[in-house]
Amino acid sequence: MVDLSALVFVVLAVVSLFSVSANVVSYTVTFVACVPGSTCPTGNPTTFNMTFALNGTLSPNLILHVGDQLQFNLATTVSIHPLTICQNSSSPQFCQGVAIGNELSTPITVAGATASVNFTTNGTYYYGCHNHPGMGATISVTNIGHQVSAPYSFIAIITLLAITFI
Repeated sequence: MVDLSALVFVVLAVVSLFSVSANVVSYTVTFVACVPGSTCPTGNPTTFNMTFALNGTLSPNLILHVGDQLQFNLATTVSIHPLTICQNSSSPQFCQGVAIGNELSTPITVAGATASVNFTTNGTYYYGCHNHPGMGATISVTNIGHQVSAPYSFIAIITLLAITFI
């Protein structure tokens, strides 16, 4: 007959090994000047030299993990430049003209507004201006790279020791 405590430890070990910590990745978004052909993102029209900056960095490409929540906090009102997170766009469109069904967040234009998305599958996503090309960048979501959280690691170690010595 199987020892019930050993079975419980095995179940806890399996759960702990597959429980990873997700992160909330938050950026403060401003709208800043860029230099065409230099600091402006690819596709940004030379007649319009503005783009989004995340935490002060001009249009960075982002790398996130499945389970992460991306959060944009708009610090600048950008009335004709609705910032959105989307899928099924293309570079360098970055959400420009994307269909509503491909918007993953409600476009935001007013300082103080927040857009957020929980990524449940890996792939390439985008953020950018819904009205203009070249004002944004890519979001790469991968299922590799998360670490098991500390409490689950502790449970896994205790479980494995208990199974070994019971």
